[in-house]
Amino acid sequence: MQHLIPALILATLTACGGQQPPSAEACAQYAGKPAAAGSGTAAAPAAGPTLSAFEQSLVGPVLDDVRAGVRPFGDEAIGVCAGERNCDKFIGMKAEDLPPGKYMLQALLRVPKTGDKGSWKIDFSTECTTTKNTSSGETSTTSSSTQSYEVYYAGEERPFRLAPLRTITSPDKGGARACTYTIVAPHPDGDKIYKGSWSVPADAN
Repeated sequence: MQHLIPALILATLTACGGQQPPSAEACAQYAGKPAAAGSGTAAAPAAGPTLSAFEQSLVGPVLDDVRAGVRPFGDEAIGVCAGERNCDKFIGMKAEDLPPGKYMLQALLRVPKTGDKGSWKIDFSTECTTTKNTSSGETSTTSSSTQSYEVYYAGEERPFRLAPLRTITSPDKGGARACTYTIVAPHPDGDKIYKGSWSVPADAN
């Protein structure tokens, strides 16, 4: 059965010129018939491979999963949590003026079941502006970083866990800090993008 599913997917995707989803024009060309001119409506393609109800029951969920791409594993999957290594309390994708304590940024991801390890990835980037008071006045510096992670299917009931992506301490001895973060899950049908932010005050001591 495991060998049947990839074959059915291949038949589905190649039935009309290999496009996903196939266009009417591609189907017409694949069948050797030109698209109808003038109205913008393509000529009906010649009959090609069709899926039985049984085949659709196998292939349909796989295609839906692939098209959904890498996405959050629930409503509280991406964001800032109280806690250093584990999410003791989820705060949100945006967490401004965090009270004193230890925090972390996490991403719990649902990854499509198909593909080998390395087939899916995310790009994680941050930009932080740190402001502090010095003898010569207030100064600000901005730093940024980008990192890619390979992600893979971890189970139906288990997310792929990236935690902590960043550790956060409030207040910050280096000065008041305001950060934004972006998680991009590349996908052929359009990247999935998740954004958030956090900020902490400066340590007055």
